[in-house]
Amino acid sequence: MQLARLGNLNEKPLVVDAFAELPAPVDDRAIAEWIATNFPHRGSGYLASYCGFHPVDRLLLRETINTRRFAEPNYLATLLAETAKLPSLTNWHVAALSATNGDFLDAATASQAGLLFGMPQSTVREFQARLLKLHLRPRRIDAGTLPLLGALTRHIRETAYPHAIVVCEIAHTQTHAYFLAKDGVHTRATFPHGLLSIVEAAMKELAAPDIATARQHLEEPTEDLRAHSRRLVRSITHHLKPAVDYFEMQTGQSINACFCAHLPARLSWLEEALCAAINLEFLAPDIAAWIPSTGLQLAEGTPVPGRSWFQPLSLVANLAPLPANEPRT
Repeated sequence: MQLARLGNLNEKPLVVDAFAELPAPVDDRAIAEWIATNFPHRGSGYLASYCGFHPVDRLLLRETINTRRFAEPNYLATLLAETAKLPSLTNWHVAALSATNGDFLDAATASQAGLLFGMPQSTVREFQARLLKLHLRPRRIDAGTLPLLGALTRHIRETAYPHAIVVCEIAHTQTHAYFLAKDGVHTRATFPHGLLSIVEAAMKELAAPDIATARQHLEEPTEDLRAHSRRLVRSITHHLKPAVDYFEMQTGQSINACFCAHLPARLSWLEEALCAAINLEFLAPDIAAWIPSTGLQLAEGTPVPGRSWFQPLSLVANLAPLPANEPRT
């Protein structure tokens, strides 16, 4: 759980002056204590918040969107269900975006390769209920994947990176992989392994008695453990390497780098291990140089956050005024 304190949204640039990364499992008391410490004068009312989350049941798939059919009831939900091979998507929120610039598609836009995004409305309501329980009033809730892909697209363009990259969101029991290429975002099926698989592999390597002990060793790795890092991420690379090879064969575009998201700061060394295991560069944006380009600014004396903050700050950047002539992609 990552928390940041924002300044006045009307100020340019938007100032961020406090960061916190609460270790899992995160209970409501730990969040409430951080809020009380950082907003001591807020009173008993609700605190305005801008939130991102990553529900397990979200879907993001690339598909050809026939915008002339937008007038048909449930067209997008039906198309997403067929693409994801699900029986139905009743009471889901479904939207279509351009795969190249992230704009929402509507009946006025041309038919094109797009991104279908969906999640159950019940998932959103559950998240809202938890926020309200914490006396947080969400003014905006985003699925964190979309701002991340937009921020990486801008970063690649601004740094003139010449190749496609693969983006991995490593969750507890699964990993989502996306490819950022010349023709926009490509998607692949979710891999059925995540951080839990890495911890279980560490249990075997270390003969640890339980998951908690293995997790502790991963957070404080020895040189010997780092030497066995490829074994720890094997369950993920077993799926990721064929996906990279298939994309390159299908599109003729080479993948030279990998960006990893979601791993907490104390486990960030595993990101580099994952990249090395599939012979890719480790894409690590210079956070200090990147923040000003997004319309954000760190308050004086605020340390530059680590690379694990690239994703949440990409969401915060959507609240900041964009630099002149900068497209929002």
